[in-house]
Amino acid sequence: MFAENLAAFVNPTEFAQRITLAGVEVAAIFDNAYAQGGVGVLGMASTQPALTLPTANVPATPEGAAVTVGTTSYLVASHEPDGTGMSVLYLEAP
Repeated sequence: MFAENLAAFVNPTEFAQRITLAGVEVAAIFDNAYAQGGVGVLGMASTQPALTLPTANVPATPEGAAVTVGTTSYLVASHEPDGTGMSVLYLEAP
């Protein structure tokens, strides 16, 4: 089976940054993209903070785990492994 070195994708000297996930420092790509929800005709603007990181760095039960990105605190709302060894953790305000 092919084994990819996923550390190259979350290199803190490039696109990733060091974050704290459940008390452990790991490298992850943080995204806080604009999102528009479908609420009536006008919609509703929001953001959806998310982390992309190797699945091996995700706790066994990540939902509810504390996350710190810079000086901002979040909680893990949901975990979506993509089947390639990477995961997306969607975050919410504590």
